[in-house]
Amino acid sequence: MELYETGNANIWSNSYVREQLLKAHLNPDSDAASRKPKTIRATVDWVLENQSGTGSIIDLGCGPGLYTQAFAARGWSAVGVDINESAINHAIESGKSKGLTVQYLHQSYLDKIDAGDFDVATCIYCDFGALTSEQQKTFLLNVYQLLTPSGVLVFDVFGAGISQTKTEGRSWERADANGFWSKSPCYVLSECQHFEKEQVWGQKYIVIPDSGESFTYVLWDHYFTVEKLKSLLLEAGFSVIETKSDLVQESDFTSGDVLFVRARKI
Repeated sequence: MELYETGNANIWSNSYVREQLLKAHLNPDSDAASRKPKTIRATVDWVLENQSGTGSIIDLGCGPGLYTQAFAARGWSAVGVDINESAINHAIESGKSKGLTVQYLHQSYLDKIDAGDFDVATCIYCDFGALTSEQQKTFLLNVYQLLTPSGVLVFDVFGAGISQTKTEGRSWERADANGFWSKSPCYVLSECQHFEKEQVWGQKYIVIPDSGESFTYVLWDHYFTVEKLKSLLLEAGFSVIETKSDLVQESDFTSGDVLFVRARKI
C-alpha cells in the first residue's frame, strides 16, 4: 500500500454501501458509524457549553442528522453537510417528522460551502483524521471562511491509542450475500498498514462480488497529539482554547482514545 493511495470506489457514493453506513449510523447499540446516544448527548452538552445564548451552527459530516437535530432542539439555527446522499435524505425526513427546522446540504465539505456565516462549526467522529494532510488544510480553510469573526470550530481526532487496536497485515474472507460490502456473495481482501512517520493507518479493501465488477476502497485514520493539533490549527488561523479526552468513555469499533478540540478563529 502506498501512502494516501486511492481506490477506484468511494464508500460514500456506492449506493449499496452508503445504505449499510446509514443503518450503522442509526444503530444505537453500536459505535460503528455514529457514537451511542449517551456519548452523543454528552458531546452536544460539551459543544454548547459556555455558549451565551443560541446562534448558528454547521455540522460537517452530519450523517443522518443526529447532532444537527440535537442542536436545533436546543434553539440553534443548524445546517448539516454530508456527502452520503442516503444519510442526508434520512436527515431531512427525520427532521421534518420531529418538527425541527434544519437545512441539509448534500455535498463534500472539501468543496466551498455557500450557506452563510456560523458561530460554531462541528466535525465529529474523527472525520478530520480520515483526510489526507492536504485535505486537512482544505478543510480548515473552508471552515475558516464559514465562521464569523471569533467563531469556534469543534472536532475530534484519534490519539496514539488507536495503534493498540490495529495490526498490520493482509487477510481475506468470504462474505455472504447482503453483507456490508456487497448485495451478492463476495470475497473481501484487506490490507492494514501503519505509516508511523506520518502518524496514520491505512486500510485497503478489495471487494470481489460473485456478480459484477470489483471495487477497491482505501480508508485513512490519522492520530494526533495536542501539540501537533495546536501547530496545525495555528497555521490555519485558529487558536486552541480547550481540549477534552474523556467524552468517549469506550468504543466497540475503532478506538476509545479520542481527543476533542475547541478552537477559535483568530
